[in-house]
Amino acid sequence: MARIWTEAYRPEKHSAPAEYAGSLDDHFRAPTLLPKDVLLVSVASFTFRFFTTQQLRECLAYFNSKTQPSSRVAIGAADHWEVQRWFEQLPMYLLEEPKRRKVITALTEALKLAERGDFPDLAEKPQIGKCRIT
Repeated sequence: MARIWTEAYRPEKHSAPAEYAGSLDDHFRAPTLLPKDVLLVSVASFTFRFFTTQQLRECLAYFNSKTQPSSRVAIGAADHWEVQRWFEQLPMYLLEEPKRRKVITALTEALKLAERGDFPDLAEKPQIGKCRIT
């Protein structure tokens, strides 16, 4: 059984990947006025951290695919660890079929809760300059 919960974001505890650090900009400007929550999903002895629902969707899409993308990247002069993508840092045992199914079930449940509005801090920020006419 998976455990799904949120915690208040603390930089010393929850490191954000560079591609999602933009979702924390407001929090860094005024951390006490604009608190940010992190969604945590614990399944198969591993805890996933999500800062946005988009990050959760990408992770779910990755685990839904039985054939994983290549980890080969043209890195130039960088070391291999400097350019690892998020899915290359996951433990390999999560890709074993029984655990992969558990992860998919847990992430699907977390996505349902997030889309239902149970975790409002995970919603994507509206794009600046775009307005919705109702």
